[in-house]
Amino acid sequence: MSPEAARASADPIAVRFRKPRPEDGAAMWQLVRDMGGLELNSAYFYVLFATDFADTGVVAESEDGRLAGFIVGHRPPRRPEAVFVWQVGVAPWMRRQGLARRLLDELLARQPAEVSWLEASVTPDNTASSRLFRALARDRGVECRETEYMSAQLFPQSHAAENLFRIGPLQQRAA
Repeated sequence: MSPEAARASADPIAVRFRKPRPEDGAAMWQLVRDMGGLELNSAYFYVLFATDFADTGVVAESEDGRLAGFIVGHRPPRRPEAVFVWQVGVAPWMRRQGLARRLLDELLARQPAEVSWLEASVTPDNTASSRLFRALARDRGVECRETEYMSAQLFPQSHAAENLFRIGPLQQRAA
């Protein structure tokens, strides 16, 4: 690990976590557009998620009020014991601060007791996300099952397959 990375992980930039609000939608959309690497959804999508799915989302805000990162997710109706992470976005200036992991821990800490699984879909080539979810499971001492979820043929345009990560059961609430 480089000295810069060691310093960053030892002394992360302070952020405040909170539920997303509708007015965060535009900033989330802009962050995804500007950072690249994530699939950009419509601006409406981010406003809708911040409005109707705030209980399964988290926003990280810097001391000066800038959007440092976010999670959007939902509770799948057929799997109410799970919270599904749709997207994790981290501002480029917040990278190497452990913010994605801190966002996941915050999301799980905010879930009701009946939520015992964290799920996410990840493309096979997304090693950063795969590492993030495996580390979460390892650090919490729970299983991380990875299964085929959505084949590339399901998508109308070029899109990689998605694997489902299912992490849990999450009885222990370590944060």
